[in-house]
Amino acid sequence: IFFLQIPSAYCNESRENLFKDALILSSSGDFIEAQDKWDQYLEIFPEDAAALSNRGNVKLVNGDPIGSIDDQDLAIKLDPNELDPYINRGIAKESLGLWQDAKKDYVYVISKDNKNFSALYNLGNVEGSLSNWEEARNLFNKAAIYNPGSAMARSSMALANYQLGNFDQSEKELRNLIRKYP
Repeated sequence: IFFLQIPSAYCNESRENLFKDALILSSSGDFIEAQDKWDQYLEIFPEDAAALSNRGNVKLVNGDPIGSIDDQDLAIKLDPNELDPYINRGIAKESLGLWQDAKKDYVYVISKDNKNFSALYNLGNVEGSLSNWEEARNLFNKAAIYNPGSAMARSSMALANYQLGNFDQSEKELRNLIRKYP
């Protein structure tokens, strides 16, 4: 889930403060208060795509994946060139088991930015959920290449190797991760 920063074009200080307050609540994990603050902000500024995407993320954490998808859809409609809402919508769709719909969002992002770690990693999760372990492993590997410090991608690659019966490779990767992150 990606929380988008306020664009620098906003010059109204109270608008900026309200956005920042909602973003701080979101980032600190106070999701009930964050959703209330995003609701307040969006009552005043309903066409702010970044705010809609952020509120959608909070809705997902608060157990409302449909509301999250609705907010991401509107964010995409308002700013179709911003990639984060596609990833965020894909994550919400995954939470509902809508694998093919989530896959479309991740593939779209990769078509625009083929080194996008989050899209590669999440597409790997979808492929794993569909038992396409070879493809999942390849995607986790690409994600690890583009974000070398990501233990998530490397541990997921180890899982995919395990599922493929490559036990030695899986064990080696897990041992490397345990050494690096004791």
